[in-house]
Formats: sequence, C-alpha cells, structure tokens
Amino acid sequence: MRTTVNASPSNPARTFLPFALALLLGALLSPATLFAAQDRGIQVNGEAELRVAPDMAMLHMEILEEHTKAAVARAEVDKISSAALQIIREAGVAGEDTDTTGLSITPRYRWNKSEERQEITGYRVARSIEVRLLDLDKLGDLLTKLSDAGVNQINSPQPGLQDRETVYLKVLAAAAENARSRARTIADALGQKLGPVVTLSAHSSPIPQPMRREMAMRSADAVSSPAAESYQSGHITFRVSVSAQFALL
Repeated sequence: MRTTVNASPSNPARTFLPFALALLLGALLSPATLFAAQDRGIQVNGEAELRVAPDMAMLHMEILEEHTKAAVARAEVDKISSAALQIIREAGVAGEDTDTTGLSITPRYRWNKSEERQEITGYRVARSIEVRLLDLDKLGDLLTKLSDAGVNQINSPQPGLQDRETVYLKVLAAAAENARSRARTIADALGQKLGPVVTLSAHSSPIPQPMRREMAMRSADAVSSPAAESYQSGHITFRVSVSAQFALL
C-alpha cells in the first residue's frame, strides 16, 4: 500500500515551515540588527580655551565688632555700615548691585568654674555687604576707602563677566569644531568619508584667576593709595572639551 501526504494549504506541515522561516529572516534583518552591523564611527575629543579679561567683580565684606553689650556693638557696626554704603554709592554702584541683608548677633561665652556653668561675656555683631562692581577701574580706590572707613573683613574680589553665556558659547563652538576637524583628519587618513555626528557631550571649566592678594583681608593701617593704584584684575580662563562620535559613510 502506498501512503501519500496531502499537499493542500490546510496541511500544517506545509504552512508552518514558511511561517517559521519568515520569522527567522525578519529577526535577522530587523532595523536594529542592520544598524548594529553598519555601526562604524570615530570617537574623538575636541578642546578649546579662551582667556578673557573680567568686566566686573563681586566683593564680599563684613563689619565685625565685639562688646559686652550687644546694643553698643550693633551701633558701631551700623555706623561703619552706613559709611561703607555711602562710599559704595559714591563709586557709582547701583542699589540693585548691593546686598546688605546679612546681620548676625552672637553671644560670647566663658566657663564659670565656681558656678559650673556658661556665662555670657559679650556679643559679636557682624554685618555682611556684597557688591557687584561693574567699573573695575574703581576697584582699588573703593577697597581702600572701605578699609579706611572701618570695614575690617574684605575677601579677595572674585572676577566675573556680565555676559558669561556669550563667551561660553564661543568656546563651546570652537571645541566642537576642533572635534570635527580631528575626526575628519582621521577619516581622511583611513580613506573614509566622515558622516554626521552621532553623539556629543560637553564639559566646561571656567577658571577665574584670583585678583591681587594684597587687596584682600586688609586693615586700615595696611592700605595706601599707591597699592590701590597698582591693582591688577587678572583674567578668566574658559576651557571646554567635547566628546563626539561621528559616523563613517
């Protein structure tokens, strides 16, 4: 007897094999698989640096006084603060560029051995003033006058830029162009054609150069006009690096 297999479309053996083969080819030729097979590229770093002169400075100062009575210490601080604010106004600093909100009154203690307890010996009053100075030509003279007026804590001025973003974008563009130039050089050397950028990340580090140290933390008897006139404002260095991956066509 001879056995035959029904070859009609309803036969499961005939329909399953083409369907399974189609699934297998579909998986092998999926877009993700094709992309992985063609994923050729160049990874490079681009760098750029720019030194710019500051056009502003941030000043942070404090008036500190101690006395056995808080009211006396605060009155002295208020007196010096008023004189300092007058000097700042005369230097042409706008009201919105001056902040005088910081005030603290701190008790000073000592240990009373006989009574075994802490007792207040006086008070320390401090008022902080922050100034955004846009005319750096006035910086040295301003710090001299503030010190002469009794401001006894002046931190080192911090140089800055009024339009920091414009400078950053300029250096960022230069770093990106440097990355493209390096990638193009590599591609040309390998006889390849450089394609579009695939991934890109940027890292920046603006580095302010500290201003002249002799202008900071000075007392009234340590300042002279010639020192103020020789003041140097320093510079700010912007360094930007980018990591980029370019496709090869």
